[in-house]
Amino acid sequence: MPGRIAPIAFLLAAVAAFATHGCGKSRQDEHAQQIAAGVRTEFLHAWNNYERYAWGHDALRPLSKTAHDWYGQSLLMTPVDALDTLILMHLDAEAAKARSLIVSNLSFDRDI
Repeated sequence: MPGRIAPIAFLLAAVAAFATHGCGKSRQDEHAQQIAAGVRTEFLHAWNNYERYAWGHDALRPLSKTAHDWYGQSLLMTPVDALDTLILMHLDAEAAKARSLIVSNLSFDRDI
């Protein structure tokens, strides 16, 4: 067993080294930063409109600006799906609000 640990540790170190190779450059690239800022802006546009027109429901119907629940009762599909993105984009206030909604309202104890 100990004989297997060294090769595995070496492989993990090699994967980690190659996986991060080149990542620093893309974060400093001006074009990449512009694209990232655009993605963030569009995400916030969608999220803010979900909050405004469909908060507490599964989804927003963007053309009619109305809420939609897929199963008659909300399973909070949009906030559950978006929470990790909010966290990764460092949108802390929005993530906290979504987390609070999920914790206080999401229940799978339903017969749908």
